[in-house]
Amino acid sequence: MALTRISPLLATLGLSAALLSAPAVATDVLLDFSGNICGTGSDQACGNGSAIGQGYGDIAGLLDVSHRSFQAGTGATLEGALKYWSTGYSGLQDVAWGGSNPDSHVAEFVFAPGAGFRVTLNSMDFGDYLNRNDGSSATVLDLLTGETLWSSGAFDAGLTPLTFAPGVSSANGLVLRFGPDSYNTAIDNISLTVTAVPEPGAWALLAAGLGLIGALRRRREMV
Repeated sequence: MALTRISPLLATLGLSAALLSAPAVATDVLLDFSGNICGTGSDQACGNGSAIGQGYGDIAGLLDVSHRSFQAGTGATLEGALKYWSTGYSGLQDVAWGGSNPDSHVAEFVFAPGAGFRVTLNSMDFGDYLNRNDGSSATVLDLLTGETLWSSGAFDAGLTPLTFAPGVSSANGLVLRFGPDSYNTAIDNISLTVTAVPEPGAWALLAAGLGLIGALRRRREMV
């Protein structure tokens, strides 16, 4: 009889333990802007100044990546896509840049995770074209709320690339912007991780299991 009463609890405990021990599904993504990533199909060879395809970095069901350059202060889109360059930005190889003016153009990436996932921006590199030292800054925003999650402050890469590691994440998606000189400042090696978010029902089951443990413990203490 006692065994019959405890069996549902044991089953719940087993499921709860499985939820706690199961590894999160994670996919690492690195945008290093190498290979055939240009053209409308994101599958053509790039030359200096070629538009990077909007499909570059996309993973069906997991992550949608888009990019553009816009006029600082107005938000008016200048080009539908950022552009490729091979060398000359603080020693980086294969970079993305945008705009046509060194004073007021901002580059933007949007990283939108699929339903049930969250995206983390781990790190990225910045370089200056021919050591122009015109100055820029970078920010990361929550895609839905617009909240600033991270800011680099003003920087000049100079002869050596600068690496930043924001380490911020959101299930809403992230917006990465840099400028106002995204013409002479370029980005490379954007490291992202897409992680599965547990379903609410899974957490509810875990809470139920923990509640049953507590109830059984209290009942034993009363006996």
